[in-house]
Amino acid sequence: MSNYREIDWDEFQKDVKQAKRLHHETFSLIGYGLTEIPTEVFEIESLRELDLRFNRIQYISPEISKLINLRCLDMENKLIETLPETFAQLTNLDELYLETNKLISIPSAIFKLKNLTCLELESNQIQELPSNICQLKKLEWLGLDDNKLKELPEELFRLTNLKVLYLDDNELKEISNSVCNLINLEEITLYDNPIKKIPDCISEIVEFNNL
Repeated sequence: MSNYREIDWDEFQKDVKQAKRLHHETFSLIGYGLTEIPTEVFEIESLRELDLRFNRIQYISPEISKLINLRCLDMENKLIETLPETFAQLTNLDELYLETNKLISIPSAIFKLKNLTCLELESNQIQELPSNICQLKKLEWLGLDDNKLKELPEELFRLTNLKVLYLDDNELKEISNSVCNLINLEEITLYDNPIKKIPDCISEIVEFNNL
């Protein structure tokens, strides 16, 4: 028996029309078991926040690029494996939540989102971080816990605006001393990694920034 709610498509159509007419900035479709985003949603160009948690979305249409005003997108699902290249056109996106999906790598389109300050990728299957992670210069929050990371690229430590870095439950064996470059870091978690030694500067930076 499914735990998902049944969507009333007649009501949904009415909600979309109202959202377009009144220029709504938020729209929620939580827990309906959707396998893809209804195309009608892409017509609400005024949207700033779109919540699609707890569905079964596997495919993201290239039409998502129409949501040019989007600031926050939550797609905590079960099945997303990739994102279309047109996703890069969401240049106003500030927060992106992709927890609990099936990402093996970070989709390349994400690295073109220059205004991103929060990127949550907890509980995927990400095996490595590419060097172009450093392109996300405004990033303040990066959640990578419960993945399959074995090492971290030096480029990660160029993200000097980072305040929160979650790395629990990976396969990391060491942390470079370059982590000391993250001068604004307020919180870092490293539980359940086979790390033998942690740079002393981590506790010093975090303690100082929490004074």
